[in-house]
Amino acid sequence: MQSEQINELAAALAKAQSEMSNAPLNKVNPHFKSKYADLASIRDAVIPALSKHNLSLIQYTIQTEFGLVLCTRLAHSSGQWIEGEYPLPVVLDKPQAMGSALTYAKRYGMATMVGISADEDDDANAAQGAAKKAEPSPAEKKAKEIADALRGADALAVIDTIWTENQKHIEALPPNWRKRLEDLKIARAAELTPQAAE
Repeated sequence: MQSEQINELAAALAKAQSEMSNAPLNKVNPHFKSKYADLASIRDAVIPALSKHNLSLIQYTIQTEFGLVLCTRLAHSSGQWIEGEYPLPVVLDKPQAMGSALTYAKRYGMATMVGISADEDDDANAAQGAAKKAEPSPAEKKAKEIADALRGADALAVIDTIWTENQKHIEALPPNWRKRLEDLKIARAAELTPQAAE
């Protein structure tokens, strides 16, 4: 989104960008072992040059029909402006996670708006890795195997055999998984129990 005209803003931004450097990579992401610039580092890299050329950078959140978004607006003293939006996950019961997501969005919104680099280029490896589905754990595989066997049981005796043979595995499962299997066992047994004649 932008104002009707951005000619003065574009000219001022070109001058400001010629005086900016990429933000120093002063932090390390422990998960991906990559370096990045924190919010303060990015701000220090861009605000002085923006201010010198009558540009300001404003960030605020709004609620849209698609959810909460962070708006990053670059404004010029002429009244001209350009703006970008970054969707935010809503984690109302976890304020620290919400704050972390907001800081992340502010970093990328600010760096993107003025065209500087604020992290290492990993050739999209992190994004590709995040897109891969996590391999289920041995416990998850076993729980699914037992659940599939219970669903496929065609007699009460088969259900009892499945349960007895897998008792050790079932007891080792987390309580919520164990409860699901117990509920499934009860439901399947009810389905296989002959109904008394009325």
